[in-house]
Amino acid sequence: MKKVLIVFIFLCGLFMPANLPAKADVMPYYVNNINTNSIGVYQASKDIKIYQEPNENSPLVLEVFWDGKTYNSPSVSASNLFVAFLQQKELAFLTVTDETENWVEVAYNQNGEQKGWVKKDDEYKFLGWRTFYNQYGRKYGLYYMKDAPESTKDMFGSNADDAQKIGCINFPQTLKLTAVKGNWVLLNVFDMDKLVKIGWIKWRNTSGEIYLFPAIK
Repeated sequence: MKKVLIVFIFLCGLFMPANLPAKADVMPYYVNNINTNSIGVYQASKDIKIYQEPNENSPLVLEVFWDGKTYNSPSVSASNLFVAFLQQKELAFLTVTDETENWVEVAYNQNGEQKGWVKKDDEYKFLGWRTFYNQYGRKYGLYYMKDAPESTKDMFGSNADDAQKIGCINFPQTLKLTAVKGNWVLLNVFDMDKLVKIGWIKWRNTSGEIYLFPAIK
């Protein structure tokens, strides 16, 4: 009986349908999880069609269907396709590397080797990085990438390159976003020493590396 059960489970694994639940939410936790040439994000529809060129007559290179319970794609994982994917909230963001009036170019692996074009179904779904941070960072706060350089935890009195250092972040409990200006964010930080610290830090460098991300949940 036990052998029959094992064979049954094995066969079920072989013939499971492609329309499977995603294993976990996708969030970027390392600096290289976000394409350094990105300009923002696009909130994905449930039927994602990626074309070779910004033209519906060009070859369709990828189509993905997803909803709050399933993710269906034979060729790309959710972790490669999305920069952030919160399935139960039915919220998914594609990494945008270029934009036209009606289209966005998206990277569907974060090293930038695979790109294609998605036609906008709503112009307000494209969010430049600063808009995205203002909208979602203010609501949920921010978190540090696990490999962010220690220097990114230095706090300054203003968002100028020659600003005076006024402190540093040690082991933050919360990072509340107050303002975004250029590559700088003004944070209200509750640190491990239970002191509230307020100051400017760089959330991104001039090469496009991103060190903090909205803690969407």
